[in-house]
Amino acid sequence: MSSLIFATDEEQILVATDTLSVTPEGEPFSFVSKAVHIPHLRTIVAGTGAGGFANRWALTASTQMIVKGIMNLDYHTPAGLRELWSDYKKEYSLSNDFTTTVYQFGLSEENGKVVSFAYRSTNDFVSEPIGYGTGVKPECSTPDGNLIEALPKMMEEQRAIQNQIPPESRIYIGGEIQALYLTSQGCNSFLVSRFTDFLENENAIFKNHAEPKR
Repeated sequence: MSSLIFATDEEQILVATDTLSVTPEGEPFSFVSKAVHIPHLRTIVAGTGAGGFANRWALTASTQMIVKGIMNLDYHTPAGLRELWSDYKKEYSLSNDFTTTVYQFGLSEENGKVVSFAYRSTNDFVSEPIGYGTGVKPECSTPDGNLIEALPKMMEEQRAIQNQIPPESRIYIGGEIQALYLTSQGCNSFLVSRFTDFLENENAIFKNHAEPKR
């Protein structure tokens, strides 16, 4: 579960996520990176839903596949995700109620232009091309102007909306806002901001891991 905000056009990609990972009960568990850049494929992989699944796919794509770029990767991704998701659900004893969506953003090896795809477990990980523009998950408004400057306000709005949802169905957002910016010149990774309760969550994480297991 996480916040994902992205923006694309023909030449550039911005992907921003929060970093908070929680337990099934919604307690702070760790801070994690939820978007991964794969340099040799000029591709960013991100995900929402089941924690860590997109990262595992990014590791598979970057170390266990012989592909030339994101278009070649897209061809193999649906079958790869189906197999990985089956193993992942068995490993963590996940019910069919758990869902995940993997996103891939990159520069096409065919023409150098930006392309983006979504793969949803609810749609059997079929490849779904994403057009240029701004996307948010979970819901929030998309203001005009500089998107990077707007990210903190957007994620705070996401949190406010999620706080109105019962805890068992809520998406927990927190930690830091980390962003990746990819163009043909390379990829920059940078911290946008920290949430006001960062230290509170950090202390809870250390406390939760320090307490003896029962």
